[in-house]
Amino acid sequence: MLANIRVALESHATECCQRPKAILFNPGNHALIGWDEVLGLPVLPDERVEPKQFRLVCGDHGWGGSHEGKTVWWTADGTAHHVDEEQEVT
Repeated sequence: MLANIRVALESHATECCQRPKAILFNPGNHALIGWDEVLGLPVLPDERVEPKQFRLVCGDHGWGGSHEGKTVWWTADGTAHHVDEEQEVT
């Protein structure tokens, strides 16, 4: 998995001017592997990711998966925040 992530990051760097902010794993793989961070990027569980796959998250701001049962949002300054369902994101 680590080798595949390295290749994807190298490919992403040639195609996109923004550095990824996170790596999303299927929740089962996230629990099995147990990585919270890899190659300097946070690793978050996301049920939309197929088993044995991963997804890179990049962009200025917006939704970035879930962590500890809460939604993760990236702000324009590049920081991640947990957001409760009732909390409005600005």
